[in-house]
Amino acid sequence: MRLLSYTAKSAAEDLALEEAIHTSIEEGLSPNTWRVWQAARPALILGTGQESAKEAHLDAARAEEVPVLRRHSGGGAVVIGPGTLNFSAFFRIADMAGSETIQGATAGALKPVVDLLARWGVRATAAGLSDLAVIGADGTLRKVAGNSQARKKRTVLVHGTILADPDWNRIARLLNFPSSVPAYRAGRDHRSFLTSLKENGAPSDIQSFSEGLFQTLASGIYMQAAPSEDETLRAKRLLDEKYSRDEWNLRR
Repeated sequence: MRLLSYTAKSAAEDLALEEAIHTSIEEGLSPNTWRVWQAARPALILGTGQESAKEAHLDAARAEEVPVLRRHSGGGAVVIGPGTLNFSAFFRIADMAGSETIQGATAGALKPVVDLLARWGVRATAAGLSDLAVIGADGTLRKVAGNSQARKKRTVLVHGTILADPDWNRIARLLNFPSSVPAYRAGRDHRSFLTSLKENGAPSDIQSFSEGLFQTLASGIYMQAAPSEDETLRAKRLLDEKYSRDEWNLRR
């Protein structure tokens, strides 16, 4: 298994690379992979089936020149960029126990992240359908990461966005109250419902997260600085044909 610590030049390229790696592993050309990345500029990312006007303040995104993009997995809308960390776990289903189901794959992928946060003194647990939430002193849960999943015949991708030290005002400006919410949200607005690594006294930089995850995953994993040639070529084709086009990003 490899840990790929790599960020592309744009968020659209990053999303294209996610699908490229997933397909390459499905075809047996790449190994099981953990990827860690952080977009240099803000972007608003929709789940594959979401309606853009319901989930996002599109006028605000245009005014702030924040691209509205769409990933190939499900889940809800997120704002990525500085202050957020992204991780992706790509596995052959046969290689990760329990990943035959959506719940099992989510649990398997989130375990190393939960273990790392525990080492940093942050009590986190799975919440809702696919969130990662911090347990407060009073037992209240506040979301620190949103996760989504894409499945193929032989492989599964679970990827997430962790709120490290985000711009809370930007989140409020760009994201509507979600059209689908977990019960534990209990009607709370973004700022009351969300928390961050920084607020919980944990490191909030990409290097600490990448190195910490590598140590948590331990044996049998190697680090790689860039995608393979096959993955790069697939990503470029997907960027040109899909992720750079409004026909995909704003199709709903």
